[in-house]
Amino acid sequence: MKRAGFYAELPTFDRFADVHDASLYVLAPGDWDVVVTDVEGSTTAIEAGRYKDVNALGVASIVALRNALPAFDLPFVFGGDGATVLTPASERDRVHAALRGIRAMAHDAMEMSMRVSMVPVEVLHADGFEVLVARFGASPHASYAMFAGAGLSEAERRIKDPQEGPLHAVGDEGPCEASFEGFECRWEPLESRRGKVVSLLVQATAEDRNEAAQTYRRVLGTLESIVGDSQGRPVGPDNLAIARGGRAFDAEARITSGHGKGVGLFRRKQAIKAQSAFGRFGLSRGKETFGFPADVYRDEVTANTDFRKFDDTLRMVLDVTDAQHESIEAALGELHAQGAIVYGTHVASAALMTCAVTSYRGDHMHFVDGADGGYALAAKQLKRQRAD
Repeated sequence: MKRAGFYAELPTFDRFADVHDASLYVLAPGDWDVVVTDVEGSTTAIEAGRYKDVNALGVASIVALRNALPAFDLPFVFGGDGATVLTPASERDRVHAALRGIRAMAHDAMEMSMRVSMVPVEVLHADGFEVLVARFGASPHASYAMFAGAGLSEAERRIKDPQEGPLHAVGDEGPCEASFEGFECRWEPLESRRGKVVSLLVQATAEDRNEAAQTYRRVLGTLESIVGDSQGRPVGPDNLAIARGGRAFDAEARITSGHGKGVGLFRRKQAIKAQSAFGRFGLSRGKETFGFPADVYRDEVTANTDFRKFDDTLRMVLDVTDAQHESIEAALGELHAQGAIVYGTHVASAALMTCAVTSYRGDHMHFVDGADGGYALAAKQLKRQRAD
């Protein structure tokens, strides 16, 4: 099915180091909306050990919005404790219904509060905050939206502002329906193969777009010289393992069943366990089994992951050696001392991966964050630097 929307027509670029290049971006149409979802109190939840649940809700919101608008190709970015998605204003009724469904599921199944809000792109543009979009081809099968222009940052600021936020929040009245079909969370934590998994956030401080682009070019060049173009990828065929049980399937079972307890949750968890056992069997054989393309799935998962992205902030999850980590911290610290950037990092021994699967052959996307809090805890350091 050919998908509609301006994003469907964008050409892809395939060298991430070019993400700062202004010529790759187009202005989002004014008749679209910036939708923001995030887990309220996510830092507290993460510190209480619920980082997997927080991650899962962020990915689940992407899945639900894509399911609500299957005819459209939607630009989105996963932020660790939530997501930002552009949706056409002509479909607001369906988007509102899905957002209410996301919020209700988070409350009922996960006992968490989910903020769901939107700001029209035309309002941001009128106030001087551009929403610019590019399309990065992570692999022949998966592409991810990149954003620039300060529009997304301004939308998030307004949505989280105590005075302005209620004006943008989706109300309780109206249809409440969300489908989480395709949401999966079945992989064991991706243990570091080099020593450390570093979640990294970087923001250029320059208000001038060209000056900021030069800063990002410098940061990306430095990171590439330390880690290599894609050598820091935290997922590979050698550290992919499907979970076997215990509480590993709790998040997926809760989200896809909509229940936090009871028979519905139990049945869903048992079904996931059975499907996962089938997947492990296929992967152990290394060839297509009963229609499951185990012969190519590991390599496709590796290629399709979103371990690096840009949305007015450079975000990366990198698997690095101790020496590489020290070099990264030193380089970023020097740029911060010069006043060129603010940044945050978080170090863990593993990464977490949550998935959106339309088809096991090609059409599947994988969202990566550092274990134990990743992006959300790195953001604490960045916010402190920005405040200073």
